[in-house]
Amino acid sequence: MKTRIRFVNHASVVLECDGINILTDPWFNGSVFDNGWKLIYENSKNDIKDIINNVQYIYISHEHPDHFSPNFFLDHEFKNILLNKKVKILFQETLDKRIVNFFKKNGLETIEIKANKALKINKNLEINIVKFGYIDSALIVKSFNHKILNLNDSPLNKDSEIYKFKKKYGTFDTLLTQFSYAAWKGGKNNYNFRKQAALEKLETIKKQSNILECNSVIPFASFIYFSNEMNKYMNDNINNPEDVYKEMINEKNIVFLSPGETQPVNDLKQKKESLDFWGKEFSSINEKKFERYNTTISYNELEKLYNKYKKKIFSLNSKFIIKTLSKIKFLNFFQDLNIRLVDHMKNYKFSLFNGFRESESKVVDIYMHSQSLSFILKNNFGFDTLTINGCFESSKEGFIKSTKSLAIGSLNSMGVYLNFKLIFKTQIIFFFFRLIKKVSNKLN
Repeated sequence: MKTRIRFVNHASVVLECDGINILTDPWFNGSVFDNGWKLIYENSKNDIKDIINNVQYIYISHEHPDHFSPNFFLDHEFKNILLNKKVKILFQETLDKRIVNFFKKNGLETIEIKANKALKINKNLEINIVKFGYIDSALIVKSFNHKILNLNDSPLNKDSEIYKFKKKYGTFDTLLTQFSYAAWKGGKNNYNFRKQAALEKLETIKKQSNILECNSVIPFASFIYFSNEMNKYMNDNINNPEDVYKEMINEKNIVFLSPGETQPVNDLKQKKESLDFWGKEFSSINEKKFERYNTTISYNELEKLYNKYKKKIFSLNSKFIIKTLSKIKFLNFFQDLNIRLVDHMKNYKFSLFNGFRESESKVVDIYMHSQSLSFILKNNFGFDTLTINGCFESSKEGFIKSTKSLAIGSLNSMGVYLNFKLIFKTQIIFFFFRLIKKVSNKLN
């Protein structure tokens, strides 16, 4: 029996093998990342019901809302189908159990898969989840004599990293991987950063597919547009399927699938109508509806949120360590942050120790809307969301300073806390500094 792949949308496909259907990362409609992203194409509800009526498993790669969409699982009709069909959720084992508990609360059976521990679905189908960093995961599917690697957003970029991965997991027949940039790239005037990021993504696909000796590549997980008035400029250099296809076709069998298209994985072929479909969709991005932050959050409301945020940060992290880090000036952690709220047309000083108040300072570290600041204060993952949706402006120095002040919530959302136990987790410290250095180098 042949293994087939059906493309659904963005990072969502159905892998069909020996009567078993595995759906990946279902996100099919609506805005994500605080009204910063939308799908270029949205599926009809009937199409989605048809798909989930025929799946036995759903794999969720990580917690970002373009991969784990709570609205999908909370939709009354979808949820009833999943419950009636007794669909099982496949997810990486985590310490916080937050996603697993969400599924349990909603009555959905979840199989937590330990890193590098294969799960045998049946005699012809085996899967393996590979963890990357503190959020991402990749899926390896072995069926009959075919081996598939679904990388989605997993950061497998450098030659040395890919060779190391190959040594551990071997080669693959089919690769599914992201094909365009997916986060802030230096602000509105940093056109070259975005151009370079798009080119680097193409080079990464080439390295991944060549080193891992893949016969075919299915680019996916980039079928979005930056959908807010504050970030729509970021669409200027995103990779579109036609350009990616032209760049890659002489090196590799590269295949873009259109929504609903199904092909056998051992005989993938590019269909002209699929490229034409995406060409039309990408060329119409500027004609799509862009969202706006229309509600201004008052200073009084922001101050209340700040007080709750501060209390939460100190309940999860050591106040002593945060205070000590703020005193080491050359590290620049937890310094007073100068925020310009563009809808208030005022500057504010933000500090875990010196409060949140209006400021006369002419120096601005970061520009954002009051709705964005409100989102950061309400949600641990708020700053991570801001860096992905790009609805802000900042200089290189301002961005790094902002990261060293506001990213603590993002760390907490990954189950990482600033306490004395962290001293024994040097890999986390180095991971954070490497990320900052990487962004700093790019902004240069």
